[in-house]
Amino acid sequence: MGLATVVTLIGVFLGVGAVALYLIIIAYTLNKVSFTVGTVLIGVRSIASQCEPIGAVVGDIHRQTQAIEGALSGLLGDGPSRRALRAPGRARALGA
Repeated sequence: MGLATVVTLIGVFLGVGAVALYLIIIAYTLNKVSFTVGTVLIGVRSIASQCEPIGAVVGDIHRQTQAIEGALSGLLGDGPSRRALRAPGRARALGA
């Protein structure tokens, strides 16, 4: 074997070794990312299961608010006070 062949083989081995090292680092990083994504996914599913009852509660609050609004309209009638309650800035109109 000549000197050129030995230098070429050393260069090829160094190139293959560098590519293998980068692939090992990438595989390790992907493994860590996969674990982190799995952990986040479990957390998101946990939060979603804990938030399921909120839909029923919000619906109940909405129904109760409509009942309050109906009772209020019966008390106030349809005068200017009623229009102030429907205005977009009703919190300011009511002094809140």
